[in-house]
Amino acid sequence: MTIEDSVVVRITDLLARAAELRYGNEYGQARSAQHAQDCKGWLAAAVNIVQVIIPDPTSGYRKMAETIALRDHGYTIPGEVGELASLLENLLRDAQAGLVASVADQARAEVFDDFLDHAKLYQKGGRKNEAGVIVGVVFEDSIRRCCRKNGIEEHGRKLDSLISELSNSGIISATKAKRARVAAHVRTKATHAQWDEYDDNDLRTAIDFTEEFISNYIEEHS
Repeated sequence: MTIEDSVVVRITDLLARAAELRYGNEYGQARSAQHAQDCKGWLAAAVNIVQVIIPDPTSGYRKMAETIALRDHGYTIPGEVGELASLLENLLRDAQAGLVASVADQARAEVFDDFLDHAKLYQKGGRKNEAGVIVGVVFEDSIRRCCRKNGIEEHGRKLDSLISELSNSGIISATKAKRARVAAHVRTKATHAQWDEYDDNDLRTAIDFTEEFISNYIEEHS
């Protein structure tokens, strides 16, 4: 399941839960102390998913969600659930229209930059095994994401096949494809704990290529 799919599923689950929580008693108040606590927990979860999807703190969606969640709710908290649920319904429509895919690329780029920094530190510290595992995960996800964005079916296919198709389609050059295969080799061997099957030069090629690939095919096209 992709980040996008996970976000849509999470929003859908929250909306289903809100259908029960948003209604209070005849005065619009929480029906019990437990109901109020459940509403409070729901608000925290809902604003968290909005912050995940919308990293920009100046976004209208995010500002409104945070304003609702930070109010002094009191006994009328079910009404706040209803208000934030309405916002999530609109956000879900935007997410399904492609918003989440764009934001997911930005989030991945930032997270992957951090991962690669860790891989570099591990390599410098002589911890080739750990560095290989980290860069392998980042490399594979980046290749598969690039394929999906370019209409190339990647599910169930091996990395070498995907690299060939990216090259044959002119998305990456033959030279980059050669470097990509080194990175794929590191990924495969590190994943299967075959540490002696790649060396520091292979690892450095994998890190450098993956860093460039993210810059050219994820960050640039977000």
